[in-house]
Order: sequence, then structure tokens, then C-alpha cells
Amino acid sequence: MIGNEFLPITAKECEERGWDRPDFVYVTGDAYVDHPSFGVAIISRVLEAEGFRVAILSQPDYKSAEDFKRFGRPRLGFLVTSGNIDSMVAHYTVSLKKRNYDYYSAGGKMGARPDRALIVYCNRIREAYGDVPIIIGGLEASLRRFAHYDYWDNKVRRSILVDSRADILSYGMGEKSITRIAKLLDKGVPIKKIRDVRGTVYLTSREDTIHYPTTAFRLPFKVHVPMRARDTSACPSLGASTVAVHRREKVRERRKERGNCIEAPFAVTCRVSADPIFASRQTRRSQSCASS
Repeated sequence: MIGNEFLPITAKECEERGWDRPDFVYVTGDAYVDHPSFGVAIISRVLEAEGFRVAILSQPDYKSAEDFKRFGRPRLGFLVTSGNIDSMVAHYTVSLKKRNYDYYSAGGKMGARPDRALIVYCNRIREAYGDVPIIIGGLEASLRRFAHYDYWDNKVRRSILVDSRADILSYGMGEKSITRIAKLLDKGVPIKKIRDVRGTVYLTSREDTIHYPTTAFRLPFKVHVPMRARDTSACPSLGASTVAVHRREKVRERRKERGNCIEAPFAVTCRVSADPIFASRQTRRSQSCASS
């Protein structure tokens, strides 16, 4: 970090720092504010602390690809975000009326970013530099990483990775994931080969191998898995799978001990997820059913 200076936003400022070109060009739909309440400021400074050169391309002219060539082709790739909030939320009210003030643009001026900014920015970058690595992140990317219901179109839209043609999507808090991606790119690993970074999403085929280890946890009771669920193709390691939890005999014995001899069959069904919090919640619900 060079004192308290802002990161470069023009090619001239890069030259003053002695850079022939930046490692990353960070495209954002907000005005550039170097404050930790802005994700762009955090991620760019984290990368700078790791020794990478980051230039900021704030609210570029999206009507052509020329402004995206301001710094030339970056050495490692482009980072793209629509800004602190979803670009559609920034532009429209819940009644689908156009807003008249943009809180994340200088002077509150509207029109500095396009609708669905991530998609527009990434496609302009592809138009300018073809197969340059593109990593997207921020709120708009995180909430649209899977197929999702879009309020503005009133329909289910596909993952934003498809429409944006980006290589990797980093969701949530991205300090660790973006640092790892940057270091792998710096070592010469192709962007299409980076598939083992937690907190990221990428497009793949069904035949590809998932590199993440299975999340394992212990249930507080025995689980009987039906034969049909023992097929690994029916129970993928990622996502939830439904299994039957049979406690009929134990419940009967317990009720007989208490003098309650109800002989009605009893079974509890729960959904086991890769998320331990979800699983513990379902477990408590199953236990409350068993004790009733």
C-alpha cells in the first residue's frame, strides 16, 4: 500500500505508480469510495496487501466496449460487481417505478450503471478481450448464483453465470476466496482449472468431479436408510437427501414402560442436509414428534 492514496482509476495514475499494466481491473457499478463499508474497497485492499496491482474501473460507459479498455488487458483478469446493492433494486421501486435518486452515484445521478449491470459489464469485457478471466461477486452475483425467481421479470431466470459468461462467481464474504483465486492465477493456473476454492460457483457438466469433501455430521439417533437410497447416484454428497428414520420399536417400549400402550405404528421422516444447522433443526423437530 502506498500511504493513504486511492487506487488508480485512470491509465495515467497507473503510469505514475510505475505500472505497465494492472494485475486486476475491478469493475464496479458504484462510484469509487475507498471505505470498508464498500465491498470493492475491502477486496481491492486485501489484494493490494497480498502484492497485487488493482485498478478501479468505476461506473464505466457501458454503451460500448471502449471504456473497458482504459487500462489495457490486465495481467490476471477482471473482477466485476454491480455495486453495494442489486442494480435492479437501485433503479426500481417495489412497484416497478423508476427511482429518481441513486445513493451510490456521485450527486445521486441516475443512469450511471445499466440494469442487470453484471451481465452488461461482463459481456462488454468479452467483447473487448475475448477469453480474459472474469470473476464476478457482490450482492447481485451472490443472490443470483443459482436459478432464481426474478421479481422484475416475474419469472425464473437461470444462473447469472450463464448470462454473464463469467468464469467464476465468488459469493458471500470473498476475502479468502478471491485471494486464493488470485494466487492460483499468478502461478499460471488456467481459470478453467480452478475448481477447488470454497465459496465459489462455476459452470460444469454432470460428469465432472466435485473437489469438495463431503460434509459429515453425527445424528443423535440411528438412521435406517432404505435400499433405494443406498445408491450413491440417488444420494449425492452435495444437497439434501430424504431418509426414513424408524423409531417405532423404541417408542413402543418407552410407552409401555410409562403405561401408555398405544400400538399405533409410529415413524419419523426427516430431511438430512449438508448444512448441520438445518439438520439439527430437523432433528429437534423429529425428537419433539417422538416425545409427543
